[in-house]
Amino acid sequence: MSLEPTDAEIEAIVAEAIAAEASLARAEAQPPSSAIVWWRAQMRARQEATRLAQQPITIVHAVSIAAGVGLLLSLIGYAAAGVKGWAAWLTALGQTVTAAIASMPLDLTSRWVSLTLSAMLISALIGTIAAYFIFADE
Repeated sequence: MSLEPTDAEIEAIVAEAIAAEASLARAEAQPPSSAIVWWRAQMRARQEATRLAQQPITIVHAVSIAAGVGLLLSLIGYAAAGVKGWAAWLTALGQTVTAAIASMPLDLTSRWVSLTLSAMLISALIGTIAAYFIFADE
């Protein structure tokens, strides 16, 4: 007498175990309610619509950043061409201003010069105070 089960007996044992497991799984399964399924479908549809709407915006952002970088590089190139004679121009400007000031008869004791300088000082002071109140945190 053989103690080993036959193929048919093994198949019957496995089928019985699978059937028992399936019935246990069916008993424990709790599918979501129709409201939750609907809500999830709506959320997925909204997310998909949002993703589709953001694609052109992302492309426009990339193009605008590239255009900005191109503009910046062109301005740098233009400025670099103008900077070549910058030091000589600044020196000449300084000499011109110095010569103009030296040729002016400037009397600091004059009433009009004092009045002008006082008005400039008061304007700067009022401007500083106004800027403080404008930009101060409330």
